[in-house]
Amino acid sequence: MNPITIPRSEHPISRSMIDEEALKVLYRLHRHGFLSCLVGGSVRDLLLGKAPKDFDVATNAHPHEIHALFKNSRIIGRRFRLVHVFFKGGKVVEVSTFRSHSEFEETLTDDGQILKTDSFGTPEEDALRRDITINGLFYNIADFSIIDYVGGIADLQKKVIRTIGDPDEKFKQDPVRMIRVIRHAARTGFHIEEKTYQAILNHREEIRKCSPSRVRDELLRELKEGASTSSLRLMIETGLIFSLFPDLRRALGDDAISGKKNRDFLLSLFSLLDRLMKAGHIIPESTLLACFVSPFIRALPSEHPFLGKREQSHYRTQTIRWAVHHLLNPFSFPKGAKEMTILILTAQSNLRYSIQKGVVPKRFRIKKYFKEAVLFFGIEAEAAGRKIPQVIRRAVPSDLLPWWPKEFRSRRKFNQNEP
Repeated sequence: MNPITIPRSEHPISRSMIDEEALKVLYRLHRHGFLSCLVGGSVRDLLLGKAPKDFDVATNAHPHEIHALFKNSRIIGRRFRLVHVFFKGGKVVEVSTFRSHSEFEETLTDDGQILKTDSFGTPEEDALRRDITINGLFYNIADFSIIDYVGGIADLQKKVIRTIGDPDEKFKQDPVRMIRVIRHAARTGFHIEEKTYQAILNHREEIRKCSPSRVRDELLRELKEGASTSSLRLMIETGLIFSLFPDLRRALGDDAISGKKNRDFLLSLFSLLDRLMKAGHIIPESTLLACFVSPFIRALPSEHPFLGKREQSHYRTQTIRWAVHHLLNPFSFPKGAKEMTILILTAQSNLRYSIQKGVVPKRFRIKKYFKEAVLFFGIEAEAAGRKIPQVIRRAVPSDLLPWWPKEFRSRRKFNQNEP
């Protein structure tokens, strides 16, 4: 395939937009006679006028040749070796050798054995093994041109998310790509090309074959990057979320009692979280998980018809514990994150009791989970259309208050009879 080469005069990327450390890596490789390119998301983001989080470099130099050029580097990985080049201030530039296969693609022999082959390849092969076209662009430091083997420039202009190659084959090789397609559509606001979208519908059940830890990491990226509302909406629309979490159908499915109401509530929760994250606030992972699990818990019975008042509290706690473990255990979430999620959710009844009494006891305020419990209370109250009572605001440590935008905060005086 002949690439499209876009000269510097015809694209907006300048060296002033690239991190100094990444430029040092690009130029040193170039000076030693290697092809040296910025790749993937950084090129995409620069073309979209966004500031990339990371600048990744790809080259035809092999890992040991890269390592020899940079004393401040380390080779990582077993099957697919990468080089991390370290700089002052904690900056890391990741350098990869052009590859012919994705890390998660397996080549099988006739008897079903994994064939161990040299995976190094050409720039074209490296572009073709990537997931979507807008991530398959290279910025060549030699002449500041953009090299496009996959039609990524055209799709950027048309605002389309499209797999590189046949989407059916891509998703069979690595089903996690379906999550990535949805995430990039959510981040950019682009629409998913019809054939790619249909392939997600056809292969969504394949996601269950993937490593639980990989799915967990991709899911957390969906929730943490400020575009979770659009991601979750697309995951619900395609049914991919129900392939990952079959039991969520009882809370969010079309046939569920209050299914639409619970879906709207979930999206409202994450809309508020997105606003906080876009404003620069770091939301604890356990708070994200509490928001994710909350609609599922709302769909479960909150009381047992044959238990007394004291036993009901224990029943509620056990229901929350079961729900968290039931949804999250299959994906190897850390025990600490799950336990903190449970504490946040079970603390909500104590917060409501404090509202009724008009005071938050000190023994409750010093709990390690109190700040996150109050943060979740505030987010859930706003998502449900309730105001945050004064007694809760007074109990919130000052370093937590900035996490709630001003419009989230109630100016009403605390009413002891307020529910």
